[in-house]
Amino acid sequence: MAEMNVAGGGGHKKGSKKVRSKKMSTRVDLTAMVDLGFLLITFFMLATTMNKPKTMEVNKPAKDEEKEEKKEDPIKMSKTATLMLGAKDKLYAYVSPDEIDLEVPLEIDSIDYSPRGLRKFVQRRQNEVEEQWGDREMLFVMIKPLPSSSVKNIVDVLDEMTISEVKRYAIMEPNDPIDSLVCVITGQSRK
Repeated sequence: MAEMNVAGGGGHKKGSKKVRSKKMSTRVDLTAMVDLGFLLITFFMLATTMNKPKTMEVNKPAKDEEKEEKKEDPIKMSKTATLMLGAKDKLYAYVSPDEIDLEVPLEIDSIDYSPRGLRKFVQRRQNEVEEQWGDREMLFVMIKPLPSSSVKNIVDVLDEMTISEVKRYAIMEPNDPIDSLVCVITGQSRK
């Protein structure tokens, strides 16, 4: 039982002529208050709604059985755009050719994450795909973060994909030969 004792000190002292009345000690039973406290804590824990975490939708690859049913042709590089995210908020954008020709140089744009940089590149690429293939939604953007890039950069690019209404994009590892060439040209490290 929870209780609070208050010591009483009264009575009379020997040799004193005044007689005082004896004070009684006070006892307060706190059991009901402790029970009430736990009941209130329990009530508020059960009655409150927790904030639900907001998540980004992630499309997972189809299972092998579904892949066999849906045999799609490989995406032509002329329908793609590649964004390579580097260290120190660097962003490199390029379009891989359908067929590699050593005499035609690879054009690499060094852009920033602002609307004048990334958004302008994506919109320009959407317009080029629409002119060539008749549908701007055929654009496929490959997002390739290097290990030295930050999570903020990836989130900025994903936000831009939503703003620019790009329907098809994927986060991939930079592992093809053109990516290695871009890393060498830009001075970025793949490790």
